[in-house]
Amino acid sequence: MTPLRTGILGCGRIAQRHATILAGLEDVSLVAFCDENPANAQQFRQQFGRGEVYADAETMFEQAGLDLVYICLPPYAHSNEVALACQYKVHFLIEKPIALTMELAKQMEAQVKTAGVKTQVGFMYRHGEAALWLKRYMAEMHPPARGFMMGRYACNSLHRPWWRDRARSGGQLVEQVIHIVDLARFYLGEPVEVYSVQDNLFHRHVPDYTVEDVSVTIIRFDTGSIATISATNGAIPGRWDCDWRLVLPGLTADFQDPNHAVFHQTSQTWPSAVTVAAEKDMYLAQTLDLLAAIRDDRPTAVPIEEGVRSLGLALAATRSATTGAPVVMATSTAGVSSNGQR
Repeated sequence: MTPLRTGILGCGRIAQRHATILAGLEDVSLVAFCDENPANAQQFRQQFGRGEVYADAETMFEQAGLDLVYICLPPYAHSNEVALACQYKVHFLIEKPIALTMELAKQMEAQVKTAGVKTQVGFMYRHGEAALWLKRYMAEMHPPARGFMMGRYACNSLHRPWWRDRARSGGQLVEQVIHIVDLARFYLGEPVEVYSVQDNLFHRHVPDYTVEDVSVTIIRFDTGSIATISATNGAIPGRWDCDWRLVLPGLTADFQDPNHAVFHQTSQTWPSAVTVAAEKDMYLAQTLDLLAAIRDDRPTAVPIEEGVRSLGLALAATRSATTGAPVVMATSTAGVSSNGQR
């Protein structure tokens, strides 16, 4: 396979992780780095010793002859980059959340469908070894079982200025906790109703801090399953704790992270547990899956429509917190509705 001419759009922290992985793959050639601050793109070029530097996406797509692009933009910066990728028939990985409005997200989905490019959304937790073990286990349950999921996300950091601004990040649930929101969909089905309570308890003295720093979200799914997700940005500084428990008939799964879990068999009269512990690089795994999908002309593990649906659920939770009422989901289109309206 001829190495795929690959570009990086948005040369920040997460792009550094992706570029390091891509630089070590034989079937990828890094040829372009794009950032609105050319100094950031130039730093990537110096680090990886190759590629052209661009200050705007349109010029990169027009001149670089790309086969693949990694879209690593902050939430507020999404505009026409997916349209450009589709116009030039460039496959892409896009970091979550893919947008801050359902209108833009659905436009992206429609553009991808028309262009036929391969897409991967950066929900790398789905690629964890323990996460996949449970997915395979649930696939063998007949009929599909109802379950109960409890998720937790806890940190304590001021993050970047754009992150603290709800208009630019969407809030902690939309920007960070969406990983657990996505896992809830991954295991339990499509949501039919969501209710969320959010507040700022710990950062009211911080200027321009407009996102929530505590939230509790309850989700009901079309399978009859239920999930609760609690999150805070007021916990232990320097730590990012993300874990969850899934209770199923005959099995309770305790996840330390996507690679580490203990699966307790609860339908037996004697104690029995299976432990899965792996050091799998989930960023590498999602890239290898994308490359294989391009090579074999098959869907990726997390195509753009999955990013649209998980964003829809996260935005619905935020809407619920704003109105103080549950939001009913339009499950047939993965949209958001509280009164039949999108």
